[in-house]
Amino acid sequence: MQFDFSNLLNGLSKLHTKIWDSHVHIWSADAFEPLLKIGRKYGVHHFMGIAAPDVKKTLEEDGHDDLITFAYYLPIDAFAKHEPERILTAIEEAHSENYSMVKVWFGPRFLDFFEADKPFSLNLPIFDPAFTLIEDYHIPMDIHVADPDIWYITKYQDVERYRSKEQALNEFREVMRNHLSLKLISVHFHSLPENLKQVTQDLYDFPNLYIDTASTKWMIRELGNNIERTKEFFEQHYKRILFATDISVGWEDRDEKYLATRYWAQRLFWESNHQKIELPFPDEDNPNSPTYINGLNLSDKILEHFYWKNAEKFFNLS
Repeated sequence: MQFDFSNLLNGLSKLHTKIWDSHVHIWSADAFEPLLKIGRKYGVHHFMGIAAPDVKKTLEEDGHDDLITFAYYLPIDAFAKHEPERILTAIEEAHSENYSMVKVWFGPRFLDFFEADKPFSLNLPIFDPAFTLIEDYHIPMDIHVADPDIWYITKYQDVERYRSKEQALNEFREVMRNHLSLKLISVHFHSLPENLKQVTQDLYDFPNLYIDTASTKWMIRELGNNIERTKEFFEQHYKRILFATDISVGWEDRDEKYLATRYWAQRLFWESNHQKIELPFPDEDNPNSPTYINGLNLSDKILEHFYWKNAEKFFNLS
C-alpha cells in the first residue's frame, strides 16, 4: 500500500470523530482555502493557525474565524538580540487583537537567522517579564524548545553557541517552575519523541504542560520505533496530547499533495495497524532511510480526545 492522490483515504477507515489540527502556519490569507479543502477530505474541521495580524483580519473578514483559533508569533529576533521591550509590545498587541495563543520558536538555528552575537538562554532574567505578562493575560503559549536528537550531532556541534538539547530543556523547566499558571503546548512531543520516559516525568511535574504531534516525519520516525512503548504512553497521557501537523502554507509553493501526504501519513500512523508503509515524502534526517509508517492502531476513545476533545478543552471552547 502507498499514498495515492487519486484516493486520498487509501488505507484509512471511517473516522468517528472530528479532527482539530493544533499547529499550522498560515503565512497568507489566500493560502487557507487549499488547506481547508484538503483538511476537510481528512476530517479536519478546525485549525490552530499561527498568523500575523493582517492575515488574521483578512481571514476573519472572509468568514473563516469560526474555523481557526489564532496564535500570534512573537518576534523571535527580539529574543535573539535581547530586546525585551519589543517582546512586551508584541504580547500587548496579541492581547489587544484577541489572539487565543502566542507562539515562540527557539530551534537553535534561530540564532543564525538573525546573526545573533549574544549568548541565548530561555531563562535569562531579561525575558522573565515577558513570561509574566503572558501569564497575567492568561494567554496560552505554544513553544518550540529544541530539535531532533540527530541535529545535535549533525548541525549543532558548537555547543557553546547552540547549547545542548538537555540544557535547552532545563532552561524551559526553570521557566515553567517560575510561572506555574502558564498554560503551555510544548510542540514536537515536547521536543523529545526520542525519550518518552522524560516526557512522562515532565507531564507529571508540570500539570499545565501539553504536547503536540508536529511534525509528521519526526513523529513517525521516532514514535514508530517502538510501537508498544508509544501505545502505552498514549494510554497513560492521551488527555495531554494534541494532534498537530506543523503544515505551513503561503510561505513557499506548497501544493495540495504536500498537504495531503502529511494528513494521510499521520492518520495512517495513529489509526491503522499497517506496518512498513514507506513515508510518502523524503526524510533527510533518517540515517537508515527510508522512514516507514508503523501504525499504532489507537483506540477510538484515545482518538476522540487526541483528535478533538483535548484541543477543545485546552482553548476553553467545549
